[in-house]
Amino acid sequence: MTTYKKYLLIWVWLIALLAAGTFISSLPISKTHAVLLILFISLTKAGLVCLFYMHMKSEKLVPIWVVAIFPFFLIGLAAALVLLGPLCFS
Repeated sequence: MTTYKKYLLIWVWLIALLAAGTFISSLPISKTHAVLLILFISLTKAGLVCLFYMHMKSEKLVPIWVVAIFPFFLIGLAAALVLLGPLCFS
C-alpha cells in the first residue's frame, strides 16, 4: 500500500471513530458507560495517531512501550475518577 493511501485510510478510521464517539453521547445509556466508551475510543484514536502519524510503528519495541504505558495510566486515572467520583466528591 502506498504511503498516501495508508495515511488516508488511517484518517478515515479517525473520522469514523470521531463520529462513533459523538454518536455514543446521544445513546440512551448511563453517563458513566458513555464516558467509559468515549475514553476507550479516544485511546484507540491516540494509538492510531501514535503508531502511524508519529511513526512509532517502525521503532524498536522498548520506546513503544515507554510511550504506550503513560496513556494507559491516564485513561485508567480518568476511568477511576468517572467511576469513583460520586463517592469521593459528594
